[in-house]
Amino acid sequence: MGGDVALDRNQIIQGELEILQSPALAAQVVQDVGIRRLYPDLPANQQGEQQAATRLLRDLRVDAIPQSNILELSLRNRGRQTALDTLDVIIHDYIVYHGEIFAANRDSGPMRLLAQMAARLNAAEDKLVAFSLAHKISDLGQQTTIILRRLGDLSDQLTTNASEVDDFDGQIRTLNSALRLTPSQVELFSETDIGQARKTMQERLARLQIQLADARQRYKDTFPLVVDIEHQISDIKQQIAQATPRETNVKRNGVNTVYDALNQQRILLSSRAAGLRAKRVAIEAEKNALQARLAELTSLSGQYRDLQTARDSLTESYRTLETNVGVSTMGSTLAQVASTNIRVVHPPNASMHGTTLRLPIMATGLMFGMIAAVGVLAFRVSTQKIFVTVRDVELGLHLPVLLSIPLYKSNE
Repeated sequence: MGGDVALDRNQIIQGELEILQSPALAAQVVQDVGIRRLYPDLPANQQGEQQAATRLLRDLRVDAIPQSNILELSLRNRGRQTALDTLDVIIHDYIVYHGEIFAANRDSGPMRLLAQMAARLNAAEDKLVAFSLAHKISDLGQQTTIILRRLGDLSDQLTTNASEVDDFDGQIRTLNSALRLTPSQVELFSETDIGQARKTMQERLARLQIQLADARQRYKDTFPLVVDIEHQISDIKQQIAQATPRETNVKRNGVNTVYDALNQQRILLSSRAAGLRAKRVAIEAEKNALQARLAELTSLSGQYRDLQTARDSLTESYRTLETNVGVSTMGSTLAQVASTNIRVVHPPNASMHGTTLRLPIMATGLMFGMIAAVGVLAFRVSTQKIFVTVRDVELGLHLPVLLSIPLYKSNE
């Protein structure tokens, strides 16, 4: 429907009464307050909530103040504070529900167009996000810059690695050359002693000299025994002079310390070179992976920028349309808000002692019950066919009574 419809005060008040007594509003109030607090005797399930909403509509009283735009709300409940809190919730939910009703009525062509544009923008954003998640793209330009910077760092690391490996290889070659020229075993200890033959001849010489001295004491120097001993001594002396004075008996060899130090240095350099080569393999693998990722991003950059351009274009269009719709609907919105302005004139309150009509109702019911009982009794007496007195017989049969026999009681 186009155009604004002017309503008089009675129509407006009647509409507000219908909103306040709406089952939907009552159900929302029951959910906000809680069925256990509002009506503890009802079950806390869906059926109990429906019963509580119906009971709340019975307990709620809405009165329109004559000659004014004021509505008076009153609620009957066993708990004083519960009634006050429930009235606060009713007023709050009523204002919210009232705003939702009139906001729904303001849906127009521009608003629908704005909603369609928002749906298109959300769809474009979803496509861009899905594409980014599928290909692990957060920010294409930033990711590309980071990959290029990392590739440069890896190239520098490879250059440094190659230089260090060449340096270690040169040192290892030098050490290998030195090791080939250095013996691995050297003489550590050598012990010499007098030869066994020389020692035997010296012992024999000593015995002969003793025999010679003994023979000279007994015989002359020309005695054949003495001369023979002297010849033996001369021969042994010649043999001793010709024999090797000392012979090697103990000789020990061991590892050359220089060779061992060179070998340890070679092992250390070889291990470092092997570590650098393993590091180079890892760097090359990372570099290849980054190059593959850079090629993938380059191939996907066209689709990503197309989706981003479509999203940005729809964003600008949405902002422009939103501004135009906001300007065009501002006047009608302000008028609608002014016409549906709601204020709380007096907050909910209650007397310290609650009032109830239970006793008056019980007294009234008792009085009407007694009247009804007397009436029923009189009706029964007037309509019964039993004669109690003589007068009852005369009135009932329209005949005179000539004789009345009293009731006879037997003494047996």
